Amino acid sequence: MEEKQINNRESILWTISIPQVILIIISMIWIYFDTGINIASKFNFNYKILILGIIIGGGLSASGYGFYRLMKHYKNISSFSSIVNFFEQYLSPAFQNLKSIDFIVLSIISGFTEEIFFRGLLLQRTGIIISSLAFGALHLPGFKVWIYAIWAFLSGVFFCYLYIFSGSLWLPIIAHTVNNIIGMFMLKRMGDK
Repeated sequence: MEEKQINNRESILWTISIPQVILIIISMIWIYFDTGINIASKFNFNYKILILGIIIGGGLSASGYGFYRLMKHYKNISSFSSIVNFFEQYLSPAFQNLKSIDFIVLSIISGFTEEIFFRGLLLQRTGIIISSLAFGALHLPGFKVWIYAIWAFLSGVFFCYLYIFSGSLWLPIIAHTVNNIIGMFMLKRMGDK
């Protein structure tokens, strides 16, 4: 893959954080001007949501890992080979210099900002498919790894249903955050082998 390798901790943190800052700024402007969306009403919380979010986030991580293992097994297929190489030769080495606190903070920030924007705002105005396509597009690192964007699209659909099911943004935020934390730790561990 012809991707530029980023190994410097500070560069990685900025590379991941800048899109999140942009999303939260767009979200704040949207919330300010769109009086039809009351974002505060979407933050109903209880311990059932917390526990369910942790379980679902862990399950999503496990299914993502299973999908990775399946692609690795069939990596003679060009598209699968590209995503396996993306994980093993780009993401995993990039995460080697990050600390545990980096994974936690980045996961909280991305889970929170992405769910506010894609489920709290975009879903309300465009529906499940468009908001999930936009979520998938945000996670498209390059056309060689388009399968990753499809996985993100399907995850976006799933997060939409979590929001609709619970009536609270906290469920998809927690599930998304837990999925990201586990995924980042798994990518780092992948490089330790």
